[in-house]
Amino acid sequence: MDEKRINEALEGLKKKQKRALSRAISIVENHEDGMELVLEHAYKNMNDNALLIGITGPGGAGKSTSVDKIIEEFRKRGMKVGVMAVDPSSPYTGGAFLGDRIRMFKHSSDDGVYIRSFGSRGAMGGISEGTKNALYLFKNFDFDVILIESLGIGQDETEITNFVDVTVVTVVPGFGDSVQIAKAGMQEIADIFVINKADKPDAQAYYNQMKEQLLSIPEEIRPLLMTTIATTGKGIPEMVDALIDVGNRQLGKRAQKEAARVRHEIRSQAMDRIMERIDGDVETLAEAVLERKMTPFRAAQMIDEKVDIK
Repeated sequence: MDEKRINEALEGLKKKQKRALSRAISIVENHEDGMELVLEHAYKNMNDNALLIGITGPGGAGKSTSVDKIIEEFRKRGMKVGVMAVDPSSPYTGGAFLGDRIRMFKHSSDDGVYIRSFGSRGAMGGISEGTKNALYLFKNFDFDVILIESLGIGQDETEITNFVDVTVVTVVPGFGDSVQIAKAGMQEIADIFVINKADKPDAQAYYNQMKEQLLSIPEEIRPLLMTTIATTGKGIPEMVDALIDVGNRQLGKRAQKEAARVRHEIRSQAMDRIMERIDGDVETLAEAVLERKMTPFRAAQMIDEKVDIK
């Protein structure tokens, strides 16, 4: 373990240095030795001051452009903003591929904004394990708002709701899967549906269609339906007003969401540790199964016996 690097990161975190935040995130994302010490510090020193906002939806819906404009609006109101942007991972390095820090470069010189891109690393819930852990690090700082822009992969992307106060699902008219996204799991997690690119010719018809669908949800839990044109900023101030309002009303659910998140993280960490222990055995047993020396069921039983799961 590089004790000097770990200690520098911890000391910097105590002093609220953004450079230390970047260093600590890298340690956590890359599973470096000392990661547990960094996370232990983050967990013990985090605060719940920030409004946590998750923005999800299909690729091409303009999420990053929307986030860019939302940052601007929050900054106009004097609020400090942290941004966690999950991108498709590079197939070579596993790191963030699209680079939201480049797309949002104009905010990089603003001391009131911190933007970090994260690779999805194969995550099927829209946010990777590294992103979830890094959220604890973000909570060590004095951000008023933390935005999590998660990878748009459709109906599988529902996990984000347990990590945020407000979940925004961004869709656009003309996408064949947008109507489906407005159904099923997305209706259950969305606090706000935003139809972006509302200047498109079919936007009003799409708005009416979604509004009709949402009427089937009881009014007390029905998601808001809004429209924006993120490229021009139209509708963004109203959207930020709604984010703050809904966020304040959702604070009562924090304990429930935290309990769900903690259970998930315990399971996830336990499974990671088990997989590390059995990875080599899986390869060996797979060869035996392929050679018809045993069944997959027997191979699984042997692994079960090794890890001594009761």
